[in-house]
Amino acid sequence: MGFDINAGKRVKESYELSKTRKFLASKLLESKRNYPQGSGSTYFAMEPLQELKKKLQEQNKNVTYTSLFVKLAAEGLKQHPIMNSALIDNKDFYVYDSINIGVGIGLNEGIMLVVIKEAQDKNIFEISDELQEDIALLKAKKLPMDRMMGSTFTVSNMGMLGVEQFTPFVTVPETAILGIGSTYRRPWVNEDGSITAHDICCLSCTVNHAAVDGLHGGLYLKTMIGMMTHPEDFMGL
Repeated sequence: MGFDINAGKRVKESYELSKTRKFLASKLLESKRNYPQGSGSTYFAMEPLQELKKKLQEQNKNVTYTSLFVKLAAEGLKQHPIMNSALIDNKDFYVYDSINIGVGIGLNEGIMLVVIKEAQDKNIFEISDELQEDIALLKAKKLPMDRMMGSTFTVSNMGMLGVEQFTPFVTVPETAILGIGSTYRRPWVNEDGSITAHDICCLSCTVNHAAVDGLHGGLYLKTMIGMMTHPEDFMGL
């Protein structure tokens, strides 16, 4: 007679995982088993991005923080192409010209990706419109599979959930993923030593250390933070 794992526990319900959940579980296991991962985080003041979002939404209501980060992530990858890559079978390394940004969307059955392909060639309005259309189709279970596949880099935004900082898992077989935390009002020490209150957000970058070094992730984050001071310069408008 085998050991009863539920002995002494009252079971509320029991069911087999859905095919989607099983698939996601297998990809996460592959990511952690085969990818030696390291993550770093940094903080920045959100006011320039907040002001830009408000300004752009006057022209296009589909502009969101997520679409802004997708555009900025793509611009950062132009400067750090090694991060827009994949290591296949731990031997073949591919660096891509196409910057296809996968965006994690939370559904009841799990996190699914929509993919903004060739993001390097699209302006913020094009990205915002495509992202909103894809999310609507995904939630209605009508998004074609080819618009959920082919990502070269992933952006995961948990800011709307109140998560300040987190360590995202790399999406197989990509080299890196960018995590975006929530924004909180915090005291901030300025370069002159004065202290002022700012809306602060955390960016985290996880990399596959078999493909690149932590240095590359750090340099990418540094570029991202630099763009946040004048994000309007990188919208493609």
